[in-house]
Amino acid sequence: MGLLISAQLACANSPDKLPPPYKQFYYNLPSEAQKTEYLKLDDSQREPYLKQTGLWDKWTALPAEERKAAMQGDVKVGFHEFAAFMAWGPPANSQGSNDRTHTYIRCSSGPKRGKYVINNLDCDGTSSEIELTIQDDVIVEIKYLN
Repeated sequence: MGLLISAQLACANSPDKLPPPYKQFYYNLPSEAQKTEYLKLDDSQREPYLKQTGLWDKWTALPAEERKAAMQGDVKVGFHEFAAFMAWGPPANSQGSNDRTHTYIRCSSGPKRGKYVINNLDCDGTSSEIELTIQDDVIVEIKYLN
């Protein structure tokens, strides 16, 4: 009985209950089915699952400075694109293939202040946009649009 309870506690029913960096990985999974499956995993199963998706290798390939900054929500010119994904989640909009532009929407007021969302209507308040220019998988420019 105790084993059953501890197994249930190890599984998360919400991404907000996941510890970093596992919470950030959740938002970078490509499909809703994978996100649902990921939440059902216990702690010991998450890293092997992420290795299967390729996300773990992208994370460990980042320099330690970029991983640390991403966990603090900080992104700088010269960082790899995946650091931005881990810091802020998937962009609200992306354009281009080799040279890409990602637009991020950040809630600047309301109950989700400081959160990055896919649609500015998700903020329940005001929002601002940040545009990243990516060349060869590296951030070469950051524009704060609002």
